[in-house]
Amino acid sequence: MAFTSQGAKKKVCYYYDADVGNYYYGQGHPMKPHRIRMTHNLLLNYGLYRKMEIYRPHKASGEEMTKYHSDDYIKFLRCIRPDNMSEYSKQMQRF
Repeated sequence: MAFTSQGAKKKVCYYYDADVGNYYYGQGHPMKPHRIRMTHNLLLNYGLYRKMEIYRPHKASGEEMTKYHSDDYIKFLRCIRPDNMSEYSKQMQRF
C-alpha cells in the first residue's frame, strides 16, 4: 500500500464508462477500446475494484467540452455522421 508524505494511505480512483468501447479514436491514437475493456475485466476478475474508488463519468455538455476543445472541433463532432463522413475528410485529417 502506498502512503503520502504525511503517512496517510493513498486511494486509487478509476474512471470507467462501458460506452468507451463504442468509439473509434483513429489510427495511431493511443486509446484502444479493446485494451480498456480488457483492463476493466481484469480489475473485476482479480477483485482489484475492491481496493479503489470507481467512478462513472457523466456525459460532458457542449459547454464543458469547450473547456478542453476548440469550437471548430465541437462543431465538427456535432455535424459528422457515418453517412456524411466523406464530406468531412479534410476535417477528419485535421482533428
